[in-house]
Amino acid sequence: MESGQLGIFANAYWGHPAYKLPPEVNLIGVAHYLEALEWQKEMVKVHTIFGGKNPHPNYLVGGVPCALNIDEANAINAERLAYVGRLFEEGARFVEQVYFPDLLAIAPYYLDWTQIGGGVSNYLCYGDLPTNGFADVARFKFPRGAVLDRDLSQVHPVDPHDPDGVQESIAIPGIPTAGAKTRRCIPGRARRSLITPVRSRRMRI
Repeated sequence: MESGQLGIFANAYWGHPAYKLPPEVNLIGVAHYLEALEWQKEMVKVHTIFGGKNPHPNYLVGGVPCALNIDEANAINAERLAYVGRLFEEGARFVEQVYFPDLLAIAPYYLDWTQIGGGVSNYLCYGDLPTNGFADVARFKFPRGAVLDRDLSQVHPVDPHDPDGVQESIAIPGIPTAGAKTRRCIPGRARRSLITPVRSRRMRI
């Protein structure tokens, strides 16, 4: 900042009507953005503790998986786990005390944007983050369910064993069809055209 090399803040579409925030809110956003860079530096330490490096921890070539042993100095021990816990607590505080207030400060200026885009109107979640093992689906942190036509008041049950429960729409340019507009995902026979680019893919539930 002091050098005058403002990086991402050096150029923008100044004067564009999409810039609706007053100077005070802009200043808060920039200040918190810089704070977020510092916070990010701390949070990536979780990757290095569990994966040996950041980016690309142990699930890619070059990472170093670490053993878990609460009494071993050269493993992920009680001290390391406690440190990760503190990082998570700091991250939660940043989200609650900085990110959420910024969202509430900025959102009122862009309420009309809620009518822009949106993509497909159906949403599907098979569930994830088990709290009592993968077999106990009812206790997933993210439960299973389907939302149809953006109706959040009703979440429909999902049967992962029903192959006809989810179909992929292939009636779009670039994917030749044999007359059918939908196919089951697993045995689908759609193939991409090398001439016409694929513009969109939609899921039907």
